[in-house]
Amino acid sequence: MKRRSFLKNIPIVGFLFIEIEQAFGQLLQNILPESGKELSELTIQREGKVIGTLPIIWKNQLAHISTKQLADVFQFQTYFNENKKKIVLYLPQNKVVVTANNAFILIDEEVYQMPASALWLNNEIYVPSRYFFPMLQRCTRLAFSYDQNQQLLDLSSSQFNITDVIISPRENGTVLRFKTQREFKAGEVTTDIRYGWLHVDLYGGKIDSERINQSKPAGLVSKIKTFQFAELASVAFLLKKEPLSREIVFQPESNEILVILRTKEEISEDELAEEDSSFEETEPSDEVQNQLEEERRKWLIDKIIIDPGHGGKDPGTVAKDKTKEKDIVLAIALKLGQLINKEMPEVKVMYTRDKDYFVPLQQRTKIANENNGKLFISIHANSNDNKRASGFETYILGPEKGDMARDVVLKENSVINFEDSQTRNEYKGINQILATMAQNAFSRQSEYLASLVHQEIDKKMQGIDFKGRGVKQGPFWVMVGATMPNILIETGFLSNAYDLKILKTAAYQFKIAEGILEGLKRYKRDFESTI
Repeated sequence: MKRRSFLKNIPIVGFLFIEIEQAFGQLLQNILPESGKELSELTIQREGKVIGTLPIIWKNQLAHISTKQLADVFQFQTYFNENKKKIVLYLPQNKVVVTANNAFILIDEEVYQMPASALWLNNEIYVPSRYFFPMLQRCTRLAFSYDQNQQLLDLSSSQFNITDVIISPRENGTVLRFKTQREFKAGEVTTDIRYGWLHVDLYGGKIDSERINQSKPAGLVSKIKTFQFAELASVAFLLKKEPLSREIVFQPESNEILVILRTKEEISEDELAEEDSSFEETEPSDEVQNQLEEERRKWLIDKIIIDPGHGGKDPGTVAKDKTKEKDIVLAIALKLGQLINKEMPEVKVMYTRDKDYFVPLQQRTKIANENNGKLFISIHANSNDNKRASGFETYILGPEKGDMARDVVLKENSVINFEDSQTRNEYKGINQILATMAQNAFSRQSEYLASLVHQEIDKKMQGIDFKGRGVKQGPFWVMVGATMPNILIETGFLSNAYDLKILKTAAYQFKIAEGILEGLKRYKRDFESTI
């Protein structure tokens, strides 16, 4: 029996175990002196060099440290809910959830148990370092050693795969040289310029933020910021002016990545040095600040387009009991819109259809683009000749991989049979369109959005036999042309009796909508923290 099931079904055993562990631990502490228990600080160092200290609070003869203060030293992103007394730590490759007055830790949705509970002190959550750090060592990809007698936490550089950035001015631009510990491939590194900041995103990257933040600005770069998320590392460079072009060059022999920024005119070293000195410590005027804030607002996720698939004369998949896909997905879409209006009031919701009528494929993304949508969410339901096929899938735009994905694409693209002959002819260039979109600026954002939405739906459906089948890709015509991150969700199989029962139930429609909502909230928070 899995540990999670064991604790869920027989919780009293888990709590009895805690009490025995605590009693036994206190007995040993009374017998054996602990040299480190009088220390008032935890020292954190990297490769022998001290990078910070944290105050220790002693309770029940255990040293406790603040999770928030620990995250600040590590420069991890966090989410804190004071009402629920819960904090989420976004490690480079893991997510850790800690709740006050609770001995259970959630690491990547798996439950682990400490012999002592986290504490709620001074409106912060404190964890017993004696148990918390060994758990992180075993269950996450952080690399460190912990000496509880000396209260010393020593980080290893092996936890990072992006170790340095060297900025070199050239006569015709600037070169950003990323030093890495692994080979990054095309598609894993993207660049984007937003209101003066160049963002370089490295998917699967774990960044040495402290070292890179110490990199000396030069050339076109005046400031540097780093951001570490669960799926990617992002380095932002404030540019003195926008380059004429930018290029990513991979050097696999040295595991280095070059981002080359070219300018129109040649810039001498003297001119660059003069620009560096004149730029420092100059406060932008109120007018410039207002312009920057106005530009920032343009990038905020303030409008989400919800696209219920099919509709009207196009029923989509029809189940054995005559349940139509168009009705199921419209119900889920409307519930999602209601949730967004309630929990994300700053976001406007727009539907491609909010009733039972037919909307051509091209018109759906046209609605999204013309109304300046920031995210495009297309909702569908699946079917398969194999009646045992079950669960939900999340798709991004791209060439399909595998027979299952091809079947889904063919089914969803068959909508064109309901469109006129002239419109059908316009879809013949789909492969060329996809080829031109290979470097689409939104492809990686779409992939990140899809992963978050998929994770959150999976969490909402825990406890029933309805599992996620993964994030996939396919050339869905409904997604072609959307100038924003976009995903397509196959919410379940109408050809499967169990899935059909779930999809017809309002309560489970609501749970699916809740999962999508939570994924959108996570994406919005992560994206907007970088702008």
